[in-house]
Amino acid sequence: MHSWKQWALVLALLQCLATGQSAWSQTDSTLRIMVPFTPGGGADSAARAVARRLQVELGETVVVENKPGAGGNIAFEQVAKSAPDGKTLVLATNSLVINPLLYPATRFDAVKSFTPVAMLARSPVLLLSTNNVPVNTLPELLAYIKARPGKLSYASCGNGSIHQLAGESLKASATLDMQHIPYKGCSAAMTDIAGGQVELGMISITSAASFIEAKRVKAFAITADKVSALTPNLPTITSAGIANFAFDGWYALMAAAGTPPAIVSKLNTAINKTLADEELRKAFASAYLEPSPSSSPELSTFIESEVARYGRIIKLSNIKGD
Repeated sequence: MHSWKQWALVLALLQCLATGQSAWSQTDSTLRIMVPFTPGGGADSAARAVARRLQVELGETVVVENKPGAGGNIAFEQVAKSAPDGKTLVLATNSLVINPLLYPATRFDAVKSFTPVAMLARSPVLLLSTNNVPVNTLPELLAYIKARPGKLSYASCGNGSIHQLAGESLKASATLDMQHIPYKGCSAAMTDIAGGQVELGMISITSAASFIEAKRVKAFAITADKVSALTPNLPTITSAGIANFAFDGWYALMAAAGTPPAIVSKLNTAINKTLADEELRKAFASAYLEPSPSSSPELSTFIESEVARYGRIIKLSNIKGD
């Protein structure tokens, strides 16, 4: 038989091995950021810019994985079902909130299925027109639309998109009568606005910027709640007397529900440090993104408010998914 000293030695060795294995796992673990869309868009640009710097802050590998499909639902569902250990995050956009409101069969809840980690960035949505519209200021444009009930149309980037919600909210808030024409993506919508096939548009700045710079379309306002550093010469729609009109695109990192607060706090601190990095800010600016740091509780409150607000707009405007 082994003496108690021999057993004590064996137990001590096993404890050392276990501790070493645990430390190794923490050192070599990989943080994955799931992006619900194909490479090259605003969400992908935000994720990759943050991942590069976050890798330095955390001292561990951070990889970006593109999981497009079903309007973002494939990535959202995968992260919602992942282990709540903070090692799998999703780059969430407005669609995280919109999709469950439009599609009852969606297998996640924007509030209950996720733990908010940190807001990353915002990006303006613009109110545009074709060059054939004979006005040049926001008040003039609103008067022009109001004087032509039912005769003008606006393009959005798709049914149920933040762009349609902004357009329908503008119609209701300013008492405008214009038709909605959904496109399969912002690029297709911009092509038709520039070509004069549709008079107006609610489009993301990432798709509209090159057309504006080439003076192929007119930009009148942004749908954010304050003037953006990315478009300092454009007023907000709120400036025309339409209160609380904020429909900018946003990008946030979310973990699975039940992720421990200590892990969330560690990630949030590292992400907010990342957002203060000058090189990252330059990368964001080139992708038309504004850094928007937040705490986890602040992001949680924001998501809940977006669910309530979008739900009201969808019901009031009778917006339907494809």
